[in-house]
Amino acid sequence: MRRISLGCLVVACAVLAVASWAAPGALAERAAGLLQTLDDGQRDDATWPFDDDERRVIRYAPTGLEGFKHGDLDDAGKAAAKALLAATLSARGFEKTEAIRLLERDVAELESWWELGFRDPERYYWAFFGAPGPDAPWAYSFEGHHLSLNVTVVPGHPPASLPLFLGAQPRLVPDGLPSAGVATLGVEEAMVRELYGSLDDAQREAATLPFMEDRGHMLGHVPELQDPAPIGLARAAMTPAQQATLDGLLAHFADFWSADIAAARHAEIDAARDGLHFAFVAAAAPPFSFYARVGGPGLLLEMDNTQGGDHVHAVWHRPGDSFGRSLLAAHLRDHHRQADASGSDQP
Repeated sequence: MRRISLGCLVVACAVLAVASWAAPGALAERAAGLLQTLDDGQRDDATWPFDDDERRVIRYAPTGLEGFKHGDLDDAGKAAAKALLAATLSARGFEKTEAIRLLERDVAELESWWELGFRDPERYYWAFFGAPGPDAPWAYSFEGHHLSLNVTVVPGHPPASLPLFLGAQPRLVPDGLPSAGVATLGVEEAMVRELYGSLDDAQREAATLPFMEDRGHMLGHVPELQDPAPIGLARAAMTPAQQATLDGLLAHFADFWSADIAAARHAEIDAARDGLHFAFVAAAAPPFSFYARVGGPGLLLEMDNTQGGDHVHAVWHRPGDSFGRSLLAAHLRDHHRQADASGSDQP
């Protein structure tokens, strides 16, 4: 049978009720709570075995979405969904995901040629892999237009949360639309532009890429990738103030997550810091077009607005270690006494 069983979920909930939880336990409790609001057919739509290939899929366009639609949750389900996101994200991260969803109202007005309901703040989908609980790996995703959260929980470790995809359309919502004045990725854009603007002529020459339209530089629109060759200006060639700006940009993205998940992302940034490079390019036309990349060992953060200048994407990858691959390999070694010689990350 393809899906996980209700029995597994009931057992998980029973264990959750009596256990003392760290943050990953709180995630499991809230995920199981959300699943318990679904009936059997809805739960079948929302759940897969942990080792299903669907777990390692990320969609950069809102087509082929899998899972259970957020808009079809009842009031109890929506409250449980909010609780799960609140346990996964920081307050700022939660607000940003909500802002991204609400931009669908604006896009619906700007792109009226879409079929009714395609642009909809409720057209986001929940998918769960394995039974949320304390003893075995499990995962969930929450995906729709310009948003893909992918969280993998492995016992004894902070959750993995990469790749992450965020987007904004319009870049800055004009007057007359529901989200007028909102620039969902405006702070992030301002930070990369501030860093580039601080460079001297020699630094700028090292950092600047040739302009390419239609996301021609973007590497991250894939589920998994390996470390690309470094391009741009090395962090080591920056002034202390410029390094602080770069570090602040990465910290800003890391703090999208709740405290324990953010701490793990900060540790990964620290490990990559000495090898970081920054690259950037902007064009006068179309207005506001730009591409930015921060790359280093095990880290790739990209922002792009080259598709017409009003359509921002931000993607954060952990190259070579997507969807919790290293955590799962450690789990195999520690709990199943299996070496991951084949490269598989499945327990």
